Amino acid sequence: MPSIMNKRLAIAGALAAGALVLAGAAPASAAFGDPIQTMGSCGQVVNDVKVSGGQASWSHSCSGGNIRVSGWVKDTKADGKCAQVKAEYSNGTQWSARACPTNDRKTFDFNGPGNSVPVYLFVS
Repeated sequence: MPSIMNKRLAIAGALAAGALVLAGAAPASAAFGDPIQTMGSCGQVVNDVKVSGGQASWSHSCSGGNIRVSGWVKDTKADGKCAQVKAEYSNGTQWSARACPTNDRKTFDFNGPGNSVPVYLFVS
C-alpha cells in the first residue's frame, strides 16, 4: 500500500501533468501508469490522453448549471491491470467502468454540478 508521501507525490505529479495537458496541443502521456488529470471546462475536448496501459478521450458540455463529461477509456497493455476514468464533482466522484483486458474499450457519461471538473485517467 502506498505511503502518504507517495500519494502526495502522485497527486503533485498528476497536477503537473494536468497543467501540461491544458497548456499544450500534443497528446498527454505519463510514465509508469501515473494518473493524468485535466481540469475540464465547458466546451473543452480532451483527445488521446495516455498513461502506461491506458488511453482515453472525452468532451465537456454545460447546461443548466451542470457539466457533462462523456467519452471512452481503453486498456492498452497486457499487464493484468485495467484503465479507468473518474470525474470529481463537488457532490461526489463518478467512475467509468474498468476497461480490461487488453484492447477493451468502455464508454462513460458523467454529469454533475458546476462549470468545470477535474477528470483523471489512471490504471490500477
